[in-house]
Amino acid sequence: MGHIKDEHYQFLEEYFPVTKLHDRYEALWKDTVKAIENIGLEDKLRIDEESFQIMVLDYFTDIARLKDFQGIETANVDKIYGYELYWFLRKHPIKLLEDVPDCFCINEKIAIGVFLPRMLAEAKLPCNADQNNDLKNRLATFINLLFYNLKHRPYTQQSLELMIEAFLCGSDCKGLG
Repeated sequence: MGHIKDEHYQFLEEYFPVTKLHDRYEALWKDTVKAIENIGLEDKLRIDEESFQIMVLDYFTDIARLKDFQGIETANVDKIYGYELYWFLRKHPIKLLEDVPDCFCINEKIAIGVFLPRMLAEAKLPCNADQNNDLKNRLATFINLLFYNLKHRPYTQQSLELMIEAFLCGSDCKGLG
């Protein structure tokens, strides 16, 4: 993702260095490929590059508007993840190459695979099979509820931001009880 060719998005170059857009695109792409590989469907899915680019540009458009409206210099991590997740879900960049059992709502599954490890890392929680059973069960419950809500409930950038903040807050408070 180099210089922005679409005239509707060229204003972003006034807000962000092109390298920042490119780096975000590359990081999200890498994490998306990893999420696809983790579920073993790399031969059955593809990432639609055009949808993916528009997803990143729409994310940065929202952040530019927020910076203007709220007068902020930088977005916090909750906002970054919430808005990225929202646009990932809106643009559906993951396409099936063939019918695959249990691949209903594949974009929602991949989105969770992209953003949950980021949230866990931010919360300094383990993201591996060596977790204790309580944490595994709690995460499984959270993932199932999140997946259900992404499939069946309305959500906004702000509601996803709130969910991420609540997740991070809850993980910070774990040791206080």
